[in-house]
Amino acid sequence: MDIAISFPSQGQIRLESRDLFAEPGNETCRQFLERVFQAPEITDVTINSHQKTGELPHADLRFCHMSFALPDVVQRISTCLDPGREKVEDSPQIHAPATGEAGSDGHAAVKSNGHATAPETDANGPHGVTITRVTPIRNEKGKIRFFRNGSTVTNWEVKHEIPGRLRIKNSVIHRKTDLCQAIERELMSVLGVDSYKTNPLTSTVLIQYDPKELTRDQIIEIIDGALATAEHPPQKDRPDLHLPLCTVSMPLAAAAQFAAPGLLPVAAGVFAYTSIPTFKNARKVLVEEKRLGVDVLDAIVVLGCLGTMSIFPGAVLCWCLGFGRVLVKKTQDNSKKLLLNAFGKQPRFVWLYRDGVEVQVALDRLQAGDIIVVNTGEVVAVDGIIAEGLAMIDQHALTGESTPAEKGVGDRVFASTLLVAGKILVSVEKSGSETASAKISQILNDTAGYKLSSQHKGEVLADKAVIPTLTIGAVGLATMGPFGAVAVLNSDFGTGIRMAAPLAMLSSLALCASKGILVKDGRALELMNEIDTVLFDKTGTLTRERPEVGRVITSYGFTAAEILLFAAAAEKKFNHPIALAILHKAKELNLELPVTDDTQYKVGYGITVHIGGRIIRVGSKRFMELEGLPMSQEVRDALDNAHLEGHAMVMVGVDGQVGGAIELHEAVRPEVRDIIKGLRDRGIKHIAIISGDHEAPTRKLAESLGMDRYFAQVLPADKADYVEKLQKEGKKVCFAGDGINDSIALKRANVSISLRGASSIATDTAHIVFMEQGLSKLCHLRDIARDLDRNVKRSWTMILVPNIACVVGVFTLGFGIMASVITNNVSAIGALANGMMPLRKIAAIEAEKKHEQEMRLDPKQK
Repeated sequence: MDIAISFPSQGQIRLESRDLFAEPGNETCRQFLERVFQAPEITDVTINSHQKTGELPHADLRFCHMSFALPDVVQRISTCLDPGREKVEDSPQIHAPATGEAGSDGHAAVKSNGHATAPETDANGPHGVTITRVTPIRNEKGKIRFFRNGSTVTNWEVKHEIPGRLRIKNSVIHRKTDLCQAIERELMSVLGVDSYKTNPLTSTVLIQYDPKELTRDQIIEIIDGALATAEHPPQKDRPDLHLPLCTVSMPLAAAAQFAAPGLLPVAAGVFAYTSIPTFKNARKVLVEEKRLGVDVLDAIVVLGCLGTMSIFPGAVLCWCLGFGRVLVKKTQDNSKKLLLNAFGKQPRFVWLYRDGVEVQVALDRLQAGDIIVVNTGEVVAVDGIIAEGLAMIDQHALTGESTPAEKGVGDRVFASTLLVAGKILVSVEKSGSETASAKISQILNDTAGYKLSSQHKGEVLADKAVIPTLTIGAVGLATMGPFGAVAVLNSDFGTGIRMAAPLAMLSSLALCASKGILVKDGRALELMNEIDTVLFDKTGTLTRERPEVGRVITSYGFTAAEILLFAAAAEKKFNHPIALAILHKAKELNLELPVTDDTQYKVGYGITVHIGGRIIRVGSKRFMELEGLPMSQEVRDALDNAHLEGHAMVMVGVDGQVGGAIELHEAVRPEVRDIIKGLRDRGIKHIAIISGDHEAPTRKLAESLGMDRYFAQVLPADKADYVEKLQKEGKKVCFAGDGINDSIALKRANVSISLRGASSIATDTAHIVFMEQGLSKLCHLRDIARDLDRNVKRSWTMILVPNIACVVGVFTLGFGIMASVITNNVSAIGALANGMMPLRKIAAIEAEKKHEQEMRLDPKQK
């Protein structure tokens, strides 16, 4: 194809070609980039496919003219672009991150026998480079730029780099906040990224990271991936100059008001311009939402300031409103980040185990069934099953468990948990956005977004204060004139609370998440403080699924140890709750299980197995009767007594008779009694049990735990009716269940809590999920809900007291508009600071978590 060459300036070579550069993303252009970057002198290439009058699509190649002579560079490029020239060993490889298996630079890093080797390349020479992405993303001028950064070529220009700190620039994100937010959302959950900051005005991203976890090229690849999947807005953002203009307006208004009256028209004009957002908000509240909100009061105050030419107080008011909006937005963003990061970060690159070799690949390329390697100190990147190895895993970030769990072959592991000791091979079940950790983050994001857009409690309080304020303002107008009326109206009670309340909510949601409590509906946290009745589902909530072995009844000369040994040997291949209870008891007594004859293993109404020449049958009373085995009076009496007590009995037949029976009791969770006492201490007046079990065991459990009420023999579908029954009695009900058969009851309750944990987070219908399967978090949840209510009330008091004092001062001490502006906004800022108080608790929890992880990874620090 024809290529025209020109030299627009020093250090710049322009190549023009309609066929080559009209479509920058095609294979021909890809090959051009691959070849031209073989020339080590070339630092960057800019492709412009937009055709202006008399201008062909072209590429501008730049080089350092101080270091290289133009003829030499042209000769080198000519050689590289020669169509008859075969690809040489040092030819650069172009790797798109969306395909193939690649490491940090597009090549696969390899471990053999546990040792990492250099990335595999195609024998690239000293000038070989990797072009990490060729997605044609144009900047605001329609150009696409590629930069050489060491051995890689990307769309990002490295402006500054030291170990652990990287600043990169890409004009594609210039004044496009949505793209910057997409990058931040991606970096937010990346393991190894300590902090980040995007700046749409300078088109830069600043990342501080752990070089042990990530390389520069991996970070750029992750950011490129975020840009490739983000929706690119067609227009740039309009610059937000409201707060700077308000800042300029204040000294101008002060000079006009107190020193140079001739500047009053100019100051009034600037003040009126800075008040436009206030009028827009007032119009939205009145016309679209059809309510009388605080924004209407602010608009009236602005008009009053203009009407009375109180320009300086009005300018201060607009500055305070603008500063408040910026502060609220920043705090909301920070709280969201804390909320979304509460369940840990995920690595983006993993070691894939294949044919005895470990190959580093990007996480998004894993498929179900792949085997990955996780070593000590690494974070598990997927949800899966351990295929080989044994490890201690810290699940605190996901479940809230304080002690690391021992996991072996067949056990399930979750993404975002930390491997404290050992090494495991994990068979991938779910990765990326399908993991429990990722779904939790999405739920938290939805929760935070919903609460901020809803009519939250702070707005309700603020709106209730509007009419009383207008009424007092009318009195002020009649008695004190327009200045007094404006001063009264500005002393509204709602401006601060509508900003402080949502901040307190977000901070409290983040605090819940840090304690292993996932709040799926923000309203539930507010309602939890109003709950006066807790209804517990019995099985799986108050009791464990696995029962406990009680008495062992014997007859026909057999001992208790023999009966238990026979039953355990028969049940050893099963994992249902009864089998697990018997096996646990046998292990507790150090009984060595005999070998069973597998060919005689029969399962029907019970189990029949041959052990040491004996025929052992394990099952129910009916099974023994069907098999024709006689039962001694001792066993019959024990069976009748167990039925009265609500216990289960497992019969054990030995040869031609029932040799004994094993009594099984429900195992109450050890924390239940303390939880019930804690709930009563926290104001819960009514506690009840609901169960599908018989009357006797349910009544006995309710009495032993000091319950106020119990409901027995209730079918799962009918549990919601009992919730409704309690609600009709005037009670506000919190239903706590395992979520398996309780979906209708969970939806009907005022607040619903599931104890199923992380594995079923996406399917739970409960408002709140405890990530650790137990009730230990229930009192913590009540405390956080009460603290949230107290926080909002405290903010309300901080706003009410000074503003009421100011209103009184208007009528008695002659307070003016300036006094009301200062009083109102200082109290609002104080309320904002109060709303952020839960963040201090989160910081302490995060510091403690980090310290504990360091201790577990390095015991020598203790």
